[in-house]
Amino acid sequence: MNASVTRSPLSLASVAAALLMSVGVSAQAQVLQPASAPLGVYVGGTAGFGINNWQCDATCDRATFSGKIFAGKRLTPGLAAEVNYFMFGKTTRTNANAAAQATGYASEERSVRAFTLNINWEVELIQDFTNQIRIGWGSLEQTNDRVLLNNTVVRSKQHNTAPYLGAGLAFRLTRDIKLISTVDAFFKGHNSQYLLSVGGMAEF
Repeated sequence: MNASVTRSPLSLASVAAALLMSVGVSAQAQVLQPASAPLGVYVGGTAGFGINNWQCDATCDRATFSGKIFAGKRLTPGLAAEVNYFMFGKTTRTNANAAAQATGYASEERSVRAFTLNINWEVELIQDFTNQIRIGWGSLEQTNDRVLLNNTVVRSKQHNTAPYLGAGLAFRLTRDIKLISTVDAFFKGHNSQYLLSVGGMAEF
């Protein structure tokens, strides 16, 4: 009888110890495992070289300092709805005498702003490295400042829509911070725009 009573407290103590160890291991695993961002929202920005495809001779700029800012909402762990705002810097074209007589202006400065609605599809390559593919549609506002042959400056604006495609590589620096490099393109003939840039993004 005494032996049975002695074994029961020992058995209860063993079970209690096992439960405590299990709870401790589970808590440690939860601490070590990185938690995902609770809101599934991210923002970011990049800066680099904007390249245009306008039709001109050797007397025009092709590249200028440009950048973008963006925000997205995750629909699934690998797919997000996203908006981008692009700022392409000014580029200048100077016409030679024959071209100036033909076009009616001596020089032109052009700058472009663009807005996109797109999806961002992310594919994990290896640990901490993610491939980003963006597909959507863009709205572009092109501002032209032309110096006419009589030195009068005339400003005009042109609005276009164009398919938008982007690709990039992201490196996870911390749980919620990534470094990114991207290539973005708007396809619109001689009004096409491209951006090669680097930057970062943060998730919330």
